[in-house]
Amino acid sequence: MSDKDYLAVGVGLCALDYICVVDKFPGPEEKIDARQFSRQGGGPVPTALCALSHFGEKTAFIGKCGGDPEGKLIKEELNRFGVNTRAMVLDPYSRTPRAFIWVDHRDGNRTVVLDRTEIADMKPIELNPVLLKSCRYLHLDGREIKVAIEAAKIAKDAGAQVVLDAGSPRENIHDLLMYVDHMIVSKKFAEDFTQETEPGAASLKMLTKGFKTVVITLGDKGSVCAADGDFYQQDAFDIEPLDTTGAGDVFHGAYIYGLGKGWDLRQTVEFASAAAAMKCVRIGGRQGIPSVDEVVQFMEVKKGRL
Repeated sequence: MSDKDYLAVGVGLCALDYICVVDKFPGPEEKIDARQFSRQGGGPVPTALCALSHFGEKTAFIGKCGGDPEGKLIKEELNRFGVNTRAMVLDPYSRTPRAFIWVDHRDGNRTVVLDRTEIADMKPIELNPVLLKSCRYLHLDGREIKVAIEAAKIAKDAGAQVVLDAGSPRENIHDLLMYVDHMIVSKKFAEDFTQETEPGAASLKMLTKGFKTVVITLGDKGSVCAADGDFYQQDAFDIEPLDTTGAGDVFHGAYIYGLGKGWDLRQTVEFASAAAAMKCVRIGGRQGIPSVDEVVQFMEVKKGRL
């Protein structure tokens, strides 16, 4: 048993998602009606923590919102999931980030506009060292690099492993990578980082940088996973998606869950892939998070065992 209070603490962007499911993406000068609408908390790290908390694990989030009604809604929703928010900063002089998301009902693909125009950057001094020293895994999105590096230093010094969600290449991201144990990245990030267009070759090249595991996510084509000098392909689970918003975030939470259970890479990625697939049959990143039992049953059905 670990003596840490939390399986995971996360540091990163939090936003309020405004999600419209539409018949098709609107063109210039076009006005269309939404088929469905939902407002939920968003952001890669907090959604991953919501998944972990929904799986029964203890988590805490460190991030910055405005001291406005939207910021309070985000904090309340995290609390409902069981995520500790005592280290959240609600800045009275900032406006909470908002994501405006259009989802194509035909395939669940979405387009996102993120509004961070009136939010102050988080400062390293606003981190909570006590929480960072109390986790087995630190989950980062690398968006605010100085804060991410300081958080990683504190957590690593206390024995934590660092999991990075690297969806897009960011300025000075290389300065953070020396602290990262587990890399979960998009195909674009992997290509830019390694100059390899083939995901298997890219994953092996990334392993040479000292990461324990590397996962390159490929959307409906699954993922390429690498550890111990070798890689393999994990196929995506076949579903009829309603909305892919938050699927990657749920994948990250489920991946950390597998790490915490001591599962091997194949078992961890299969579970994470199933959890992400199940999320896609509901709108938004939070409402679609399944339970552990639901994920296990889903995998058994897909394997023809039930």
